[in-house]
Amino acid sequence: MARSKKSSAFLSSIRSIGIGRMIIVTALGLVGAWFAAAIAISGVTRIKAPQTALIAMPTESTALASRADQIFFANPKNPPREVELLARRALENQAINAKALRVLGYVADAKGDTETAEKYVRMAAKLSRREPGAQLWLIEASARKGDVALTLIHYDIALRTKPDTQTILFPRLVNAIEDREIRTALKPYIRAENGWASGFLYFANVNSKNLPALVDLIVETGGLVDAENAKSQELGLLSRLVAESFFADARRLYLQMPGAKQARLASAAFDVSDRDARFGPMGWQLLEDPDAGGNFTGNVGDIQTMLSLFANSATTRPVATKLLYLKPGNYLFSTRLANLDRGDGGFLRWQLRCPGIGGAPAWTIDSINASLRAELLVPANCPVQFLDLIASGGKGQTGLEATIASVAVAPAN
Repeated sequence: MARSKKSSAFLSSIRSIGIGRMIIVTALGLVGAWFAAAIAISGVTRIKAPQTALIAMPTESTALASRADQIFFANPKNPPREVELLARRALENQAINAKALRVLGYVADAKGDTETAEKYVRMAAKLSRREPGAQLWLIEASARKGDVALTLIHYDIALRTKPDTQTILFPRLVNAIEDREIRTALKPYIRAENGWASGFLYFANVNSKNLPALVDLIVETGGLVDAENAKSQELGLLSRLVAESFFADARRLYLQMPGAKQARLASAAFDVSDRDARFGPMGWQLLEDPDAGGNFTGNVGDIQTMLSLFANSATTRPVATKLLYLKPGNYLFSTRLANLDRGDGGFLRWQLRCPGIGGAPAWTIDSINASLRAELLVPANCPVQFLDLIASGGKGQTGLEATIASVAVAPAN
């Protein structure tokens, strides 16, 4: 019967909040995983071997509360009477005992008495912000009520005071950012210095199954305040977006980065930013291995950036690639070599790939002369492209060395 009361209360909360609203806040809460979450965090809230401590000091309040906590989690859905008795004894010996109050709240919750549970748990949280079990319960309670702001306040307290809670709360938060209201409410936490936002965004970079929502969060909130952390996090996310073909979202994220240029998205030219790869996969990317590779030349203050490359004998592979957002249509491709030293059969080849189509490149051309100009057609079904530079060392012992002075793709008209 006790559990049915709790179920009735939950159904009532759905009716009062509304189904659509409940879907939003459930992602933030621990609905369906409350006891598992509480058990997972319980280990950081109790002292070791409370039984041993009680042998020496039978009335020691902290040991009594820890023993009550220990017994509760042995059977959290139906805790024995001993749990409540131990918690009350702890309070008799020390009225200000957040853990004992929290345990009494858990016991009331297990009986289906949510009102009493909330009273005790809120008292525990008021006495000590470093009582993670109380914050977890309050996250659940405020999420059920549809209070996004209050839910995030409890998230913030738990994550600041007990970093261990990240393992429980970060996955929930990653799922929750699909909702715009939650993203908006997260802004002060994302923008806060010395908070948990940096760790959360790095976690989301790796674990999010909805990358567009993660981009929404960064674009809408402005991302991390610390410039270096923001750059590192956003470059990591850009790499995953491009690797998983979320090209529109990669574009959105790039354009909000400091120093980003709209024109760069449709430019094949070498840029100063390519020297330090400051925009990651949105600039020229070098694809190196021991037998072929390259590097960009140019020092601080130099206007021109060139690409020096090599390919060993019997090696043919891409050495550089640039993501482009060219509109379908006719273009003029041009490139100029500063030098080319090649053995028998060595060559440079440019190709345009359409990642949305796959298969053979949409366009290829070999480049062994000092300069080259050629027509290039971007197909109608190719809104995003990769321009690749392939180097071949040929058959002899010489291999290939070259310096590309410039490359450009411009509209034909």
